Amino acid sequence: MHDKILKIAKKLKTFTLDDLIIMGDLDENLTIETMNKLVTENKIKLAGKFFEYTEVQQRKENYRIINKNIEVKNSEITMIEAIKTFLIICKNKNLSDWTLKTYKTLFNSQIIPYFKEFKLKNIAVEDISKFKIYMQNNKTSERRVKNILALLNQLIKYFQNEGCIERTCIFKVKRLEKEPKREIQILTKNQVEQLFSILKAEYKYLLSLVEKIMKEKIKLAEILQAETQQISPRKIRKDFFKIKQKLNLENFMFDDLRFSDLGQI
Repeated sequence: MHDKILKIAKKLKTFTLDDLIIMGDLDENLTIETMNKLVTENKIKLAGKFFEYTEVQQRKENYRIINKNIEVKNSEITMIEAIKTFLIICKNKNLSDWTLKTYKTLFNSQIIPYFKEFKLKNIAVEDISKFKIYMQNNKTSERRVKNILALLNQLIKYFQNEGCIERTCIFKVKRLEKEPKREIQILTKNQVEQLFSILKAEYKYLLSLVEKIMKEKIKLAEILQAETQQISPRKIRKDFFKIKQKLNLENFMFDDLRFSDLGQI
């Protein structure tokens, strides 16, 4: 009865008792009793011989204040525990198997051996600087040092953003000098002969690939991207690097196999 009368009143806005009874097919005594309650509740008011609907509709709230402050838990988590958790998070983000494998390698080879006794909250920027020197003293390449520090920074930032540790270790990995590009090596006739000697002896599966690169004058990367190889691109690249080492050309780019005499195959 209560809701039915309010529904009719809201529709009519201004009405008489008879209007309610007729439109809603209501009992007169119950209607009068309910109307008295609605008047008391200020949902309907009496204006002379008429009633008026007065209930104020609550405005829908479209905005609210959200507290974005993160309560720091000051976690006792160790570096090893943090790494395990971080890798699970990365896996759930559907990172590629190659990326996950790279992360695990960098963690296991450098970060864990150095920081295994640390609690994550206790690591300071000074410790990061000492870690960098430690890697350099162990003949770790500059590129690898940079990648390891960037991954470590990513790990620390994650737990800071989650409120597990204070933001007391904030650093940035920045190169001081522009890294020089590797030289492009143009192979001599003698080097070409050495190359094919190595291929025939140890990497026969690369012979057809190298011949295609030479004849069609295209780069290895273009072939690996355009074709589906039976051998994984990663293995092919690793074997190419081994070949460059055998030719003492590991610091040179010759994936596009530029030659001084392209006719000599």
